[in-house]
Amino acid sequence: MLDSIIFRRHVLISVLSIVVVPNLIAFQGRASGAAAKACALLTRQLVEKVSAASKKPVDAAGPHELSLGANGTACEWGDVILQVDPWPPARLEAMRQSTGKDWEVIKGIGDAAYLHNIRDVMAELFVRVGGRTFAVLVNIPVGSTTAAFKPTIIEVANGIVPKLR
Repeated sequence: MLDSIIFRRHVLISVLSIVVVPNLIAFQGRASGAAAKACALLTRQLVEKVSAASKKPVDAAGPHELSLGANGTACEWGDVILQVDPWPPARLEAMRQSTGKDWEVIKGIGDAAYLHNIRDVMAELFVRVGGRTFAVLVNIPVGSTTAAFKPTIIEVANGIVPKLR
């Protein structure tokens, strides 16, 4: 049973990497501001919050930064991925309106924030801060839920918002 769950998790993450990332790059753009390096924003302290909630040590390999089109960046560190400026704010709102029935509005983070639960395997928190957007993606450990990780994900996002204002 556990092997089946782990296999499904790997398949889902692979599908997201193949389908979502190219779509993010296709809609790349930003209204204003200099390019932000995602790994400069995703600090060890923020990653430790997720690691503590996951009951896993922080990945010793450290962060890995990726480019997302002309202006966006992503940082993967352990069970956390931070995407900065993967799409313009208008595209975020369009996505929410077209697929947003499964998106929970989260008040008090940036100018707008939406939490998307992907079958308690991954949680995505999309945030708009002025003319910028970012997403915090967290792998949910087997046996846990997005609801259980919601406070931690919000804490990570709240650590990013002031850096993008």
